[in-house]
Amino acid sequence: FEGEMSNASLNRICNDENDPMLHLTMRCKHGDLMQLQTSWSEDNPARRFWSCPSFRENSCKYFRWRDLEEIDMQSKSVIPRLANRIKELEEALQFYKSKEKMKLLEKKGD
Repeated sequence: FEGEMSNASLNRICNDENDPMLHLTMRCKHGDLMQLQTSWSEDNPARRFWSCPSFRENSCKYFRWRDLEEIDMQSKSVIPRLANRIKELEEALQFYKSKEKMKLLEKKGD
């Protein structure tokens, strides 16, 4: 599942405001503050985790799952399809918003 905007939207959907772990202050071994994130990989769709902000830069490999359980097979099948559907709907919404904006600009130009 690609797209930072879509991932951010999906992360907001997955946030449970009543989850005590959502507001937990976690730091890596270097003291960097980490935020709870959501995996959208095929093996771990919608699974929450913390990782160091420098994880991708290879400077720190701190990583920790929010839970200790693996995702069940049905969820591994259903969640990516739902995530893709959300992405399609977001793209359609953006298309129609831009189309409406163009109509408004055309009316102003008349």
